[in-house]
This record gives sequence, structure tokens and C-alpha cells, in this order.
Amino acid sequence: MPQAEKKPTITVLYDAQEKSVRKEEIAEGKKVPELVSTQIEKVLTKRGYTVKVLAAEAPIKRLVRQLEDDNSDLIFNICESLGGAPDEERRIAAVLELLEKRFTGSGSLALTLATDKSLAKKLFDFHKVRSPDFVIIAPGRVEGNPSLTMFPMIVKPTAMDASIGIDAKSVVHSVEELMERVQYIHNEFHNPALVEQYIEGREIYVSMIGNPPQVLPPIEWDLSKLPPDLPRIAGTEAKWDHDFKEAREFVPRDLTQNEEVMKRIQDVAINAWNALLIRDYARIDMRLSDDGAPYVIEVNPNPWLDSRAEFAMAARKATPEMSHGDMIERIVELAMAHPIRERSAI
Repeated sequence: MPQAEKKPTITVLYDAQEKSVRKEEIAEGKKVPELVSTQIEKVLTKRGYTVKVLAAEAPIKRLVRQLEDDNSDLIFNICESLGGAPDEERRIAAVLELLEKRFTGSGSLALTLATDKSLAKKLFDFHKVRSPDFVIIAPGRVEGNPSLTMFPMIVKPTAMDASIGIDAKSVVHSVEELMERVQYIHNEFHNPALVEQYIEGREIYVSMIGNPPQVLPPIEWDLSKLPPDLPRIAGTEAKWDHDFKEAREFVPRDLTQNEEVMKRIQDVAINAWNALLIRDYARIDMRLSDDGAPYVIEVNPNPWLDSRAEFAMAARKATPEMSHGDMIERIVELAMAHPIRERSAI
């Protein structure tokens, strides 16, 4: 009887601040899920993998030594920040690359391109990926489409995630509101402001996994039950501030049964994936206009892998279906197929 193939050993890397934030929320009486690092550790251990977790924290020199000394076959990288700072995600991946570690998800270049919305928009423009018309306004310079003159528009920071900097005042209806919001972005986030054509339509999340990617069934977030004073966007109020129990995320059957619209969604998603050099898995946030045209709003490499999040939900609805454990193990398999770039000592 042939011997079963030995499974790789795995270190799950995450931001240590997640644990302290969760502890504070529990102390406040909030119901909070298990850390994703814990979920992954449990899932993979149950499936026969040898797993440990590593909480990334400053000083960075110590973290580099910890990673250098780590002897696991694979780093399961869910470190989306360091000390809560989202800009560090790409640097963590760069450290893993320099240390010649095999790790899950996209590399540092893809993370840089995707998390800088201004760079991503320019690449979408070059690669003919349908995305809202845009202008980037930084102190002393303006880039983008000078013909963007039709209101409403939406104003965002160029380098924030989790809808940080996007709220009820982000959708502007006049030049005065536009300039006020741009000034707010500059002062509050020290980022250029990304000003986009506001696409009225449905909020669609398209998850992808594989190399080349498999496009999973889209998930729609129903924003119709937002309070009437809020724009229909997935801003901070919708995500974090309001008791938004009436909203639901679901697979929109009218879309999945429409071959023409699904073909458009899949083509746009794959083109965005290729333009930003994504690998392994990602979630593409889109707006679907009333005429069925998908617009890429944002690309999220290494999206949240919580068992209740959009990515896991899409995986469960795929053909064949993937449980949360199947999805995590698939990401491991994809990463183990990555070649390691070995550098000469000379």
C-alpha cells in the first residue's frame, strides 16, 4: 500500500494587534468571531497539518529574525497590517520574498498595485478594464480624466482599505462639496484623493481562486435597507456603525442565470486580476449598472478568510462546492506550487 504523501508544515502569520483589538471588544461585551488565524489553525490541524501561529509585531528586526528562523514549509500569510497600519501589508510580503519563504496569496508587487487605488486605476485604464472615470487630486497636481464633470461623484483616499475614509459625505453633488471632501482626505489621511464617477447600481463581490483563476459565484450586498439619509454605498456606516441586520448578502440568481451578464462579470474580473498581477485568490468589488455593465471599484488581494465572509460564502456556492476547510486547503495547495526564487550567495 503506497505511503500517504506528507503534508507541509505551516505557520499562520497575522498582525498581533488583531488579538488585542478582539480582547478589548470582548471586554466591552461585544460578540466577536474567532480570529481568522485561529480558524485557519483549527481547520488545517483537523485535516492533518502541523500548524503554528506567529503574531507579527514591532520591532521589525525581531520579526525578521523570527521569520528567518521559522522552518515551516509554508507561511500562510494573512498579515494585512502591522500594528494596525494597512500600508505595511506589502512590506510583510516583501520581507517574505527576500527571506525566500514560500507563502500564500499575492506577492509584494501585486499588493502595492492593488492597495494604491491611483496606481490600480491607471493600470485599469491602460488594460481597458471597465472602471469608473477618475481624477486623482493631490496637493499641487491633478491626474486623470479632465472630462469627469458630471455629478454625483465619490471621493476616497487612494491608500486605505476596509472602507476607511468612505462615509455618507463621500458622495458629492457639487463643486463645493467635492473640494471640501478632497481637503478632508488630504488633511485626515495625508493621501491624494481619488475622485470617481459615481455608478448607481448593485454592489457585487466577485471572488476568484486558482492560477489561472476560477471565478466563483458573485455575492450581492443588498443596500436598499440603508437609512434614507445614507448613499447606497458600502461605507463605514453601513459596515460598522449601524445595526444593519436587515441587509443580507446572497447569490443573485437573476445574474447567475444570465449567461451574457455573467460573461461580462467574469471577463472584467479576470482582466483586473491579470492587470494587477494577482495570484492564488482575490475578491473584486464591482458595481453593476442598470444596463448590466460591471465596473471594477476595487481589487482585494488576500481578502478576509473568515468562515462567514463573502469569499467563504462564494466558495460554498461554487461548483463543486468548497467548504471553509476545502477553501483554506486549496489556498495551501496553490501556494505550495509556487517556485521559490533562490538567490546566489555570490
